[in-house]
Amino acid sequence: MHSNDSGAGRIYQPTLDWLLRFDRQTEERYEAEHGAERVEQLRNAIVFGVLLYVLHGISKAALFPGSLEIILLVTTFVVIPFAVSYYWRMGSMSHALRENVMLIGLSISTVLPVYMMYNPSYGIGVYANVDVLICIIFGNVLVTLRFKHAFFYTLATLCFPVLAIMTNAEIDPGLRKALSFQFATVCIICLYANYLFERRRCMDYCASLEALMRAEAAESSEKQFQVMSKTDSLTGLPNRRFLDEQLDEWASDDRPAAVMMIDIDHFKLFNDTLGHPAGDECLKTIADAFTEAFDQPDLFCARFGGEEFTLAARDVDELQARRLASAVVAAIEGLAIPHPGRNDGLGIVTISVGVALKPANVVTTRETVLTHADEALYLAKRRGRNRFVFSEEVSDSPLLVSS
Repeated sequence: MHSNDSGAGRIYQPTLDWLLRFDRQTEERYEAEHGAERVEQLRNAIVFGVLLYVLHGISKAALFPGSLEIILLVTTFVVIPFAVSYYWRMGSMSHALRENVMLIGLSISTVLPVYMMYNPSYGIGVYANVDVLICIIFGNVLVTLRFKHAFFYTLATLCFPVLAIMTNAEIDPGLRKALSFQFATVCIICLYANYLFERRRCMDYCASLEALMRAEAAESSEKQFQVMSKTDSLTGLPNRRFLDEQLDEWASDDRPAAVMMIDIDHFKLFNDTLGHPAGDECLKTIADAFTEAFDQPDLFCARFGGEEFTLAARDVDELQARRLASAVVAAIEGLAIPHPGRNDGLGIVTISVGVALKPANVVTTRETVLTHADEALYLAKRRGRNRFVFSEEVSDSPLLVSS
């Protein structure tokens, strides 16, 4: 497949060669979508074809009295066993093998009438040309061989009967030319009809597939845009927009939750001492630590803004929230990121955490929960940083009111 650059992204387009063959990827996709339908079509064609072959064999035996034995042998021991075996096994064949075996079956059905045209012992065997013409029409129009098979089958079916006619001394020279022209005309008409059928099938599928892939690309781009619009570009964490949407939902239901406001201690001094690029790297390192350590269901960490993060957990009680807050503080301290600008003697990056609990069966608002957590955060800083504080410890903090 080849591709075009489109506004939404890279769009892959199916291709066809002069024999109307799909590229490999498109062929596999087409088979996955339409293989069962093709099997059903071929099975119906086999039943009809065998019935037609048997009935035509009866009329042929009446026309060529000496041919009854060979017609019975070929029909009984070649055509029917081949058709029955193919009928039952084609569902388990690959698409390439299935089409190749169909081509072989049509070729087998053509051998006997061609032989009768060639062998002078049948006298009027030249009139077996009708059988060959029926095979050509059957293969190109009813079975609708894939065009690459139809092309070579029709070419071979034209060459061998014409060769049989031209080498049969029992046929009048003028009749030889007329029969050869007749064969060529029918072959060209049937092959062209097959080409039109196959081209329409392929072009319709290519058009529908390209439209589908464009729609899928557009949907993928839209989803990617939605993800990007809710992701912080520096840290890769969810951004404030995602945080607000999630907390609006969590605050308004009956399930318990804990919300933690997290601030990097003395981060301005970090930037003043090491520079803003180093500050950005520090933020990314901390964000990666949050992602790795606290990637659990109903728990997420988002960048609130600047050097502040928010960690929210659902379905936790106070004890679980304290353990989680302690783990958050310890995880960042454990990174041991050097902080030469600190004047409190620690020398590494630490965080302060304010925790607000929303009990079960309490409905509140995002703003209220964040306010509680923020007030607790400032108390943690006043107490010396590198610690966590619960909002209940803030004496002037209003209680969360149940609905």
